[in-house]
Amino acid sequence: MEKQTLETISNWLKNADAIVITAGAGMGVDSGLADYRGEDEGQWGKVETETEKTVFETVNPAAFLENPAYSWNLFGKRMEEYENTEPHNGFYILKNWIKKFDLDYFIITSNIDSHFQKAGFEEEKIRELHGSLAYFQSSNNQLSDKIWKTELTGKQIQENSLKNEFPLCPSSKIMARPNVYMFRDATFVNTRTKAQEKKFQAFLDKNKGKNIVVFEIGSGPHVQAVRMKTRFLRSNYDAKIIRINPKDFKVKAPHIGIDKGALKALTEIDDFLNIKQG
Repeated sequence: MEKQTLETISNWLKNADAIVITAGAGMGVDSGLADYRGEDEGQWGKVETETEKTVFETVNPAAFLENPAYSWNLFGKRMEEYENTEPHNGFYILKNWIKKFDLDYFIITSNIDSHFQKAGFEEEKIRELHGSLAYFQSSNNQLSDKIWKTELTGKQIQENSLKNEFPLCPSSKIMARPNVYMFRDATFVNTRTKAQEKKFQAFLDKNKGKNIVVFEIGSGPHVQAVRMKTRFLRSNYDAKIIRINPKDFKVKAPHIGIDKGALKALTEIDDFLNIKQG
């Protein structure tokens, strides 16, 4: 990374009042997690190979009800993967910057892996745009809008699905589903994510007129939910943007695009900060 780029990021952080981290699937790649549309077609490509159907036909509420054994096994595998994977050091570098520069912060992520919570970020400062695999809901939101944190592990989900035994909603007593936003999803219960959005707005109100730095990490143009938040912060709060993405990194000046993965980029910035302060 060029020294001038590092100097600019260093100055932005030193003069910032708050930091917003907007993260996509690329944030988890350095932890060993697959993204959704990577070089080998990622998770969705594997699903399409297995089913010989598009991911839109396979990962939606109707398909979930039609083939619950496959669907629960699919999500159980993801749960087990998330449970057995540790967040990479980039998460902890960001936490250290928040402490070092005395920054208010908020996390906006399209990821459903709970890895920001696992790395020790406060639950009250995280907005999960697509929900979380740690939470379940009824498969019929007309019968119940209850959301609960599951005590089942991914391995248990997979083992049970082989026996056609599926989690049940404690209120409606019918089959549950993950509280994650699927494709073509009209039954996702959004009360938890709406509460998170309300907290994010309170954070923005608190920091209106202040210096906000945004680190957009591992979010490509295919999932616009994250980039929409980045653009919103740039346009409405005059936030300074650092976009980290090995492919889709371009952003208009004076904002900064970095064509590297999450861990490498964050480590280079951190090394520079430590040298400057050392």
